[in-house]
Amino acid sequence: MFLVRWFLIITSIIPALLFFGIKRYFLRAKKKLDYKGPIIAALNHTSFLDYVCALLAFPGRRMFVLVSAKFYDFNPVLTFLVKAMGVIRVDAVSGNMDAVNKAIKLLKDGKNILIFPEGHIETEGTLLEFGQAAALMSLGSGAPIIPVYHNGKIGPGKRDKMFIGEPIFPDNYLINEETLQDQAESLTKDLKDTIEKYRRFYLDNFYEAEGKKPKKHKHSDFLYNFVKITAYPAIWAFMHPKFVFENGMARGTLYRQKGMLIVSNHSWWIDAPFMYYVFFKLSPRCIAARDVANINKSWGFFEKTMGCIMLDRSGFDWGAIRTCIDCLKDDVPLVVFPEGHMNYDDKLLPFMNGAVMMALMMGVPVAPVYMHTTYKEFKKQVYVIGELIRFDRTSQMPDNNSVNLANELLYNKLTELRQIAIRESSPKFNREVAEARKQMKANLERVNLQIKEAAEKKARKAAGGDKDA
Repeated sequence: MFLVRWFLIITSIIPALLFFGIKRYFLRAKKKLDYKGPIIAALNHTSFLDYVCALLAFPGRRMFVLVSAKFYDFNPVLTFLVKAMGVIRVDAVSGNMDAVNKAIKLLKDGKNILIFPEGHIETEGTLLEFGQAAALMSLGSGAPIIPVYHNGKIGPGKRDKMFIGEPIFPDNYLINEETLQDQAESLTKDLKDTIEKYRRFYLDNFYEAEGKKPKKHKHSDFLYNFVKITAYPAIWAFMHPKFVFENGMARGTLYRQKGMLIVSNHSWWIDAPFMYYVFFKLSPRCIAARDVANINKSWGFFEKTMGCIMLDRSGFDWGAIRTCIDCLKDDVPLVVFPEGHMNYDDKLLPFMNGAVMMALMMGVPVAPVYMHTTYKEFKKQVYVIGELIRFDRTSQMPDNNSVNLANELLYNKLTELRQIAIRESSPKFNREVAEARKQMKANLERVNLQIKEAAEKKARKAAGGDKDA
């Protein structure tokens, strides 16, 4: 059997890679699984080819898969081949526990199990009822369950998207007061709810789920992409960015294809390019202050090249707001700094209402990001990314109460992300960030003076023109 299994693996790996292309998306805080022991991979079931895609999704792990007796006993040749590959026969009709007990023994021996908890192939794109086999195996062996949702697009020219989540450990369900049946029911329910959450994530975030192709936006022209692509390796090499995720679903924010509002704290001029780096695949636009761009023409040209929407902060700029609304309508990700000004204090400045008003009016989700950085070369830069916040859409201009509540929620979320950034960084780095902020705050007065002088010069010029007239 050993030689047969390796012969099948070696002869099938190239066809599998050619005809069963997969794309893995990790919906967990860390891509790499810290747990090194045996696992139970639980997938939704879309076709009999799911087995091949599942093996490709867990390279380096030999997976023993549970299959129904109907498929196992289809013919003697197939039985011999699947047995060589490590298939466990399940007799669903009799309901005996032989397959579960065998799987538990394999898990205790350090092997891995692959199971389709639905037991049958989905026919309408919704999850079927889950059996309790995966939960019983986990409770009996102590091995965690890895929940996986995949869209089932398998075959030549297709790519099966697989969303791999956080491991579910059985320890939380081993409560003495409950029976094994109660524990299995609770674990099975949580497993199904988790995979359903991943299914909703796929439907909400990917055009493909709606039968559409990703949009190519007008602002994403040659010059925009050239600057973004050439800046990427420089930021990676010199700034050493580190991503920290609030939870597994927060990592999924980077995979989103559709538009959203990206909200971050604001400490320096280059915050917008950093946001472009973080959301590299999405081609976002950013709101920028017109008065700041007017001070430095080269920087202003760069901001326009990168699709920045220039906002006149001296009054109500309806033109800029209208452009922002059109961007969100067209699913363009939009970067906003709700503090409105650069801030170097430990506490965030009060948020202006513009960001949440657009989110409420347009019904777009908000991606909160906190930047914890010294802005110095070869120093680590920490970006804490939070889970998408979704507000209920209002059909008209949102009332003050709705805006205030949404703003408070967003402010608290950024504050939470700041605490995560401090906790995930060393004390030395936190001190360096505090010192860098002090230095930048000392320079802020000089910058503000330049802005004031530029405004006064413009006013004098306008007044002189009026006098000549």
